Amino acid sequence: VRVPVCRIDVVTARHVVDACERVGLIVGHGAATPVTDVKVALFADLALLRTDRAPAALAIDTSERRFQVGQRAFHVGFPQGRPGEAYSRLIGRETLVATGRYELEEPVLAWAELGRTGGLRGSLAGISGGPALAANGQVIGVTVAESARRGRIYTAAPSSIMRLLRVEQVEATGTPAPRLTADNYGQQSDDLRRELAVAQVVCVAADMQ
Repeated sequence: VRVPVCRIDVVTARHVVDACERVGLIVGHGAATPVTDVKVALFADLALLRTDRAPAALAIDTSERRFQVGQRAFHVGFPQGRPGEAYSRLIGRETLVATGRYELEEPVLAWAELGRTGGLRGSLAGISGGPALAANGQVIGVTVAESARRGRIYTAAPSSIMRLLRVEQVEATGTPAPRLTADNYGQQSDDLRRELAVAQVVCVAADMQ
């Protein structure tokens, strides 16, 4: 999953694309448009993708210090490879420790899951890279991990997203999604996917045109 933040640059989780030789974005009926360049962050589980297809862009709320414990977030994406979404409440900031190819301690926001749309059971695997949206429709994080046993969802903080954009000299532009509530976020999420404001990231064959 990825979150468009400007005309041709989109953000996803680094681990979504790390194993791909080439990357594409699903744009409808299984068709993919190629990503022309991938820039990975060394300080967070984030990556910046460049594509010739200009998707709808979402506004980012960078006022991280004003976030309040208990505020809601709506996580949109493709869990288990299918459209789906969950919502949560903020419980605080934590440090996510990564090992392996990228060894780092990344500041993240921790959310307690409150609910999901109908039919979504089990792991949220596959929702990584999708946006966490505030009730006002602005992006307040990128989903990077879950702890199913604890009912936790973790997102890269807006400060990490903005740091990646500064490093790559990208200016974030976009407009908020419509207001989200616990009653309407399923339909609003479907609209965001239909508009390609949230789209599925895939590894593609080397001969893709």
